[in-house]
Amino acid sequence: MTRRDVRVSCALAILLLLALARAAAAWGPEGHVIVTRAALAASDGLPPWFRDAGDALAELSNAPDRWREAEKDAPALAARGPDHFFDLDVWGDEPLPPERWGYVARAVRRRLSPAAVGFLPFAIGEEYGVLLTAFRDVRAGRPGGREAALAAAGVLAHLAGDAAVPLHATRHHHGWVGPNPEGFTRAGEIHHWFEGALVAGVDPAEVRAAREASRALGDVPGAVHALLGDSLAQVPRLYRLERESRRTHDDADARALVRERLAAGATLLARLWRTAWVRSGG
Repeated sequence: MTRRDVRVSCALAILLLLALARAAAAWGPEGHVIVTRAALAASDGLPPWFRDAGDALAELSNAPDRWREAEKDAPALAARGPDHFFDLDVWGDEPLPPERWGYVARAVRRRLSPAAVGFLPFAIGEEYGVLLTAFRDVRAGRPGGREAALAAAGVLAHLAGDAAVPLHATRHHHGWVGPNPEGFTRAGEIHHWFEGALVAGVDPAEVRAAREASRALGDVPGAVHALLGDSLAQVPRLYRLERESRRTHDDADARALVRERLAAGATLLARLWRTAWVRSGG
């Protein structure tokens, strides 16, 4: 191994460690539950046994965060940390490969660390596939199909919620990095402020999925990418609202953005559930 290879390997290791450390934050437990229940309220087209499992789905939507508590006993779980985000502004406009390992190979050729950029769109696609298979098991009457479907739907709820968070689609996830002409905060606390403190002030009854939530998707990867793009577009607005709330001590407008993003996550989630159920039928 050359000295250059050693330097590259060390740099990639550092990026991986940073990515794993970064992944400790996501919508708090309340946020994921709000997304899940709002999606369920818009899911009339799903079977009764699924719609009656609201408490289970709400609890399961936070399971991916609980996995981190087991990393000491199961260190391999740490590799799932980057599944919670995707820095679209780092990846750019290049189309994404259809699956995780094609993306990894392409990222390495571009001298990007895939773990630092994130795996969120692929994690969503994979869990959608698990749900689709479980729904097919349900239709075929296979034992355990319903339980498997609820477990997959809960994990999918978590990931869809993460995709709606602006700070999960950008390099500016814990404070603004690089040139900063608008003087945005560089403090990492902005992440918890948006996903935790502001969510605590949101009334769940005010969060509703959009009208199209009951419709199946024609292009699952395209819908996921569209939500990530919309999340990225909200990043400057989020930083401006944070700056304004510090100046005025009024976070009403920032909470409005939180409600919008919770609703966006619920809309995608409901459509993913609906699409998996419809496609499982043939």
